[in-house]
Amino acid sequence: MTQMKFTLRCPQCGSTRFEARSPRPSPHDPVTCAQCGTRVDLAAERKRLEEEARAAVEERLRDQAK
Repeated sequence: MTQMKFTLRCPQCGSTRFEARSPRPSPHDPVTCAQCGTRVDLAAERKRLEEEARAAVEERLRDQAK
């Protein structure tokens, strides 16, 4: 089984460092980019990452079927 890694990145600056109000933010809490201050909605980002992961898996399955 191949593992795929997806990383949360700031849509403005590309940073992967974020700050949250609590040590364990819930999926619906916003987080703030530690580099540029952009607020990111975790629920929206989670949905986007799930769609990316689904598309990547479908592409790999198509490639294996060839």
